[in-house]
Amino acid sequence: MSMHNIIKATFNVMIKPQVLLWLLSALCCPLISTSAAGAQAKILIVNSDDTVNKYREVKDAFKLQITPYAARIIDFNVQQSRQPELLEKLIKDESPDLIYSIGSQAYQLATQYGGNKPVLFSSVINWQRFERRNNSYGVANELSLSQELSLLRFVLPGLHRVGVVYDPNYSKERIIEARNEARELGLTLVEQTVSEAEPLEKNLDGLLAKIDVLWLIADPGVLADRAAVEKIFTASTQQKKPVYTYSDAFMNYGASLVVAADTPTMGRQAANLAQSILLHEPIKETVQSPAGSHITLNACQLGKLNTAYNSDALDAINQLLECH
Repeated sequence: MSMHNIIKATFNVMIKPQVLLWLLSALCCPLISTSAAGAQAKILIVNSDDTVNKYREVKDAFKLQITPYAARIIDFNVQQSRQPELLEKLIKDESPDLIYSIGSQAYQLATQYGGNKPVLFSSVINWQRFERRNNSYGVANELSLSQELSLLRFVLPGLHRVGVVYDPNYSKERIIEARNEARELGLTLVEQTVSEAEPLEKNLDGLLAKIDVLWLIADPGVLADRAAVEKIFTASTQQKKPVYTYSDAFMNYGASLVVAADTPTMGRQAANLAQSILLHEPIKETVQSPAGSHITLNACQLGKLNTAYNSDALDAINQLLECH
């Protein structure tokens, strides 16, 4: 008798139908209970301000993706409640399995009151500036610096001196990382900080005179209001310096190149991450870069500034704006 037949015969003798049924049940049950754990989860969504379009969009995409896997979803709007301490009571009363925070204020409150509950975040500007615990996960608001600066180098290869204005209270960690990335790409990062003692208007013209392109990052200390935005773009246009930035909203002001993270995709990405957390799956990257992006090149504006772009890069561009 062959070895295969001996093993087969032994298996048939030793394992009775009842025993086989028991073994199959033992194998199946963990899978069923694990799936059920995800389906029965209670999720608390803490939104910094539901009237902000990008926050609402990311929340809607998250809920659409996660709803089939959650027994209950609870919403808490920080701006509407105007009493952050109510969140502490809600967490104690409801004991959610996961807290999803949208925006910086929501993330801070969720971390403060969440205890040992898993906290997932998105739409947080420069998340590195906040203290993170072992139970904290997220989708970054910004694309990776490698992606951002490589794109700039590829689309506008003739511009090597990259100016950036930032408030150290918001963007210090990101700029430290950007210095190394810029150096590796053969770019020179020319920095200008802002503060109460050094307001934007004091040094903006001096910075623009030293650079080839202005990299406008998501920094609330710099982009405090519309007047600040208008000041930056007016000065840049006057000195014929293109602006590379992170949102299509700046196209109306005269941005030359925009790479924007896709908001609904961030919501769906956060939902996928939430499922992995609830199912206790291994997670390699606890904070992930946005999976989707949209690139807009304003060829018309670049022409007005006498700045050439790499025509070979057009295949990577989602939207090309030309003069009519």
